[in-house]
Amino acid sequence: MTTFNGSGRTASPGWLAALAAVSLLVGAGMARADDAAIQRKIEERLARARVDAAADVRVSVVDGAVTLDGVATRMDVALAAERAARKESESVVSRLKVVPEVERKDSEIREDVVRQILRYSWYTVFDSIEAGVQDGVVILRGSVNQPYRKTDIENRVARVAGVKGLDSDIRVQGVSTFDDQLRHQLVRRIYGSDQFVRYSVWANPPIRIVVDRGNVTLTGFVASPVEKQLLGIIARETLAFGVDNQVRLESDRTVEPAGSASVES
Repeated sequence: MTTFNGSGRTASPGWLAALAAVSLLVGAGMARADDAAIQRKIEERLARARVDAAADVRVSVVDGAVTLDGVATRMDVALAAERAARKESESVVSRLKVVPEVERKDSEIREDVVRQILRYSWYTVFDSIEAGVQDGVVILRGSVNQPYRKTDIENRVARVAGVKGLDSDIRVQGVSTFDDQLRHQLVRRIYGSDQFVRYSVWANPPIRIVVDRGNVTLTGFVASPVEKQLLGIIARETLAFGVDNQVRLESDRTVEPAGSASVES
């Protein structure tokens, strides 16, 4: 096959191979320069956030993919480092190991985690989270009504002393006018009823109302099977597409698995 260069002359296969090699070298050089720029920006973000005060973080970047290695003494610092990296790259792998300065029992950590969630100002009856701790790793399951609550709660939990890791599967409920109407209808019917009105004055009402795309899930605790049954009846009298009554009895609290705790009280 005959190949012509820009001058109209035939180009030898060797010349084409050399041109391809030069192009590859130029491309590789540009990629390395981009990686170096990303690394520098991440390190600058880490410095501004003063992450180095509680962590030794090493940043490496290959083809735009970021890897964080090192050790942190607090979980919230490790999260801050990962979030700083994600502002510069969509691909981030954090291998940071959290080694707390003080070792604590799982039960002690769990008590503080539950306290942090319940004291969060925007944790309402429309949010429901269960928290467990295993070998220092906090496990969060459940859902919240607004996206910012997920981030806020994870940040609060990460600040608890002794936390070594965070496994969060907090979902954000769907947003629609119909869902909002269901929420307000249910909260009025439940906490306005003679059977449950006493719970309405609690600092943290024990019955949680989760509404997601027209489906209702009730969680929390009540005093008797009759109360649980009544809650299901109230929920089914609405226009909800489906009702899942997961409310438990107060007596069940004493038999919860050692590593878990419902955040309703």
